[in-house]
Amino acid sequence: MNRVLSAKKIIEIKNLKSITIFWGYFTFFLILNLTLATSFHYSTSMYMSSFPVYIFLFISNHILIKNNFHYCIHFGVTRSEFIKASFVSSFQRTIVMVLINIILLLAVNGFTTALNMNNFTMFSWSDVFTSHSFIVSNIWIDLCVGTFVSSMAMLSGSLQYKWGLFGPLSLAVILLITVTLPSIHNYLFEAGKNVFIHQSLGSFSWLLVASVIVWGCIYLLLQKVDLIKR
Repeated sequence: MNRVLSAKKIIEIKNLKSITIFWGYFTFFLILNLTLATSFHYSTSMYMSSFPVYIFLFISNHILIKNNFHYCIHFGVTRSEFIKASFVSSFQRTIVMVLINIILLLAVNGFTTALNMNNFTMFSWSDVFTSHSFIVSNIWIDLCVGTFVSSMAMLSGSLQYKWGLFGPLSLAVILLITVTLPSIHNYLFEAGKNVFIHQSLGSFSWLLVASVIVWGCIYLLLQKVDLIKR
C-alpha cells in the first residue's frame, strides 16, 4: 500500500504543474473575453468549458504511462502497484477538474448575472439538460465523460508504450471504422437523440461501466508489456 501511495504521489507531482498551467491560461482568456465584452459591448459566445477539460484529461492521461511507467518500475514499484496508483490518480484528477469547472461556471454565471451581461454566454450541459439541476447535470455528465475519456487516453498511452505510434493509431482507425458502420452509426444516433429528448442523465452511467472495462484491458496489457530502455 505504501508503494502504491508513493507511485501515486510521483504521478500527481508530475501532473500538478500541467493542471496549474491549464487553468491559468483558461482563466486568463476567460477574463480577457469578459473584459472585452464589458468594455466594447459586442456580442460574443464561448464554447462549453467542459470540452477543453476533456482535451486536457485525454492528453495528460495519454502521456501518464510514457512519463511514469518505466520510472516507477525502475525504483521498485510493481506493475500492479503502478496500475492501481494510475487508476486512482486518474480518477482523482478527473474529479478535481470537474469540481474546478463547476466552480468556474458558477462564478462566471454569478458575475454576468450581477452585471446583467446579456452579450456574454458561457455554455454548459445544463443549457441542454434543462430539466435538471445546474450543478447536478454538469458534475454528473463531466464526471462520466471525463472518466471515459481518461480511460481511453490511458489505453492509447499503453498501446503507444508497447507498439509506438502504431498502437494508438490502430485503435483510432478501428474506432473510426466501427462508428461509421451503418448499423452502429444509426444505433448511436438514435441512442444519443433519446438521451437529449428524454433528458436522461442516467444514460451517461454506461460510460463509467465502459471505463472499468477499459481499465481491465489496460491492466492486462501493462502486466505483459516489456520495459523500454531509456
